[in-house]
Amino acid sequence: MSVLKRALRSAAVAFCVVCAPSCAMASAYADFRADIQFQREGREVRTCGAAISSGPFARMDLDLGRAGEFSLIVDTREHMLRVLSHRLRAYVEIPVSGDPRDWRTLVKSAAAAVMPQSMGMISLQEKETVSLGKDSWQGYAVQKSRSVFEAGFMGSVHRFTIEVWENEVFAPFPMRASSAETSATHAGSAWLMNIAAEQSSHNMFSIPENFTRYTSVMDLLLYALTAF
Repeated sequence: MSVLKRALRSAAVAFCVVCAPSCAMASAYADFRADIQFQREGREVRTCGAAISSGPFARMDLDLGRAGEFSLIVDTREHMLRVLSHRLRAYVEIPVSGDPRDWRTLVKSAAAAVMPQSMGMISLQEKETVSLGKDSWQGYAVQKSRSVFEAGFMGSVHRFTIEVWENEVFAPFPMRASSAETSATHAGSAWLMNIAAEQSSHNMFSIPENFTRYTSVMDLLLYALTAF
């Protein structure tokens, strides 16, 4: 069961800490590339991945430690989120129900794909979102907000809070995101750094030919954790 919990925690970090809200669905993503830096409270800052955006696509590369390197690709044309495990050379396709530029839609779609709600083992609910006003960060205007989520796993329920600072130019990525300390999560922050205008090749948003398609994102996470 501990392996399963680690897989779920990895998924939560990937979707809840780095994804962000949207602007209009018809809009294209801005063309840019940035490093993603992360700091767990009391520890050193480290670069854990990259955010890439171009036209109708966005891509996030993340190093999830023991589970290896993953890429998350959002395709707004097909309303699809694709999760790639580079260690397994495998991927999963997750249909996005709603606006693919809306982080809540991405989170809920991913949570439903991990374990269908009909099985009653996993649940994720947004309990409240509060606007914290406007500010500036790294020279960019940001809108701050705080969201409280309630996650359930086999009858055990935990709440966690995420604060995001966003600028719609960089959607679906926040400028900065932080999570509060709880009994189930550590306090930490992630942010975009070294932002540069860059138009990426469409190959960056395609599935490599030698990757195998999995039908379950849960299998992808568990095999990535235990195969090596």
